[in-house]
Amino acid sequence: MSIYAKMFERMLFPFWETTVRKRSTIAISNYLAASQWRPIEEVQAAQWVALQQLLRHAQREVPFYQTRFREAGVAVEDIRSVDEFLRIPLLTRPQAREAGASRGVQNGNYVPTITKRTSGSTAEPLQFSYDRGSEDWRQATRLRGYAWCGYRPGARALHFWGRAAFANGLVKAKVIVDRAVRRDRYMDCNARTEEQLFRVVRAIRSYRPKVLVAYAQAAADLARFVNATRNRTWSDIQVICGAERLWPHDREAIVEAFGPGVFETYGSREVMLIAAECEAHAGLHVSMENLFVEVLVRAPDGTMRNARPGESGEVVITDLHNYGMPFVRYVTGDVAVVRGAERCACGRSLARLERIDGRLTEALVDGEGGRVSGLLVAVAMATFGQGIEAFQVIQHRDKVVTVRVVCTHLPVRVENRLRAHIAPYLRGLPLRFERVSSLPIDASGKRKQVIVEQP
Repeated sequence: MSIYAKMFERMLFPFWETTVRKRSTIAISNYLAASQWRPIEEVQAAQWVALQQLLRHAQREVPFYQTRFREAGVAVEDIRSVDEFLRIPLLTRPQAREAGASRGVQNGNYVPTITKRTSGSTAEPLQFSYDRGSEDWRQATRLRGYAWCGYRPGARALHFWGRAAFANGLVKAKVIVDRAVRRDRYMDCNARTEEQLFRVVRAIRSYRPKVLVAYAQAAADLARFVNATRNRTWSDIQVICGAERLWPHDREAIVEAFGPGVFETYGSREVMLIAAECEAHAGLHVSMENLFVEVLVRAPDGTMRNARPGESGEVVITDLHNYGMPFVRYVTGDVAVVRGAERCACGRSLARLERIDGRLTEALVDGEGGRVSGLLVAVAMATFGQGIEAFQVIQHRDKVVTVRVVCTHLPVRVENRLRAHIAPYLRGLPLRFERVSSLPIDASGKRKQVIVEQP
């Protein structure tokens, strides 16, 4: 670590956060640094206290939850176990969007002051808000998760990320200063032409970052470009992947281009960092002190239960510290697999997710109207897709399925193996393969793995 990085982390950063920005980030960071090593029972006990406090606040101060709890016949003071907590109705994105400002505190100490919108990648963008205290928890939680991946405030970091939009010049100026002080350099990942990718390569050579933070697919595209053009001239760089699923074949490309320190993170715009991979690379540790995360399996009769280890389920989140506009049992639309309760080899006690399987909306429909996981194609690609750099699945309005593949040549034997694995699940629907030179990126800088066109 450089002299500046050491000085920044130990002196300048605490002064910047506590005195200049008047945040409690440092105090929370210190708490989180200790909490991760405590016995899981202690972490769960503290989490439960925070959950009960949030529920009491929501019932007392938030009109939306006053009505919601009353209609569900729930009195939060009677919720003394997880089973009783499950009586609270789930909150879907359409419900949150329809509720609008009634989900927020109307007056008092926790009036929400920060407002954002989701990217709208599901065609259902949501505007939401949170208070300053929640922002401090979000930043401290992110810093701890990134620290597992090798990131330190003040050390040079290159962010290959989506371009941010700023409401006014003052906000933009503050962000620029903040990034400069932290030595965080940002480059837009929305355009990934050869010229742009080579510009990133030149930036890596000149800036010499310790960490690369990138959208997962952006990191994979950059890595494949580096590998194909033999442009790697640097020693190992830690790579933190976020915003999208990190697929095994993408990880392999990134390892070749940047070294073995590749880490997956999982978050959402609504709550920021949900879970992150540590140095043991054995699942993703959940941000338990900031979030109450459920992974639920929906039964045929409509009831829901907690997923068992190794089982895939819907991710439902309660933000423990957003008192301004609470998210209580919010259905993220993501699907994840729970990992067993055994302690991680790294020594941290925090619960883990085995992996993130994508979004619930990324499900195809077969010829008989049944749902088929879009991961079916990903599994087939991992097994039979030799020579295929990237792919995208599209189910058109007429139900025809097209698999776009990026490769110099698609051998007939490879296509036949993929078709033999995928077609039976589609139950008679036409399956087409289309070779393309690149795949489109949406306005947020992400690349959708599965697209289902709506009728």
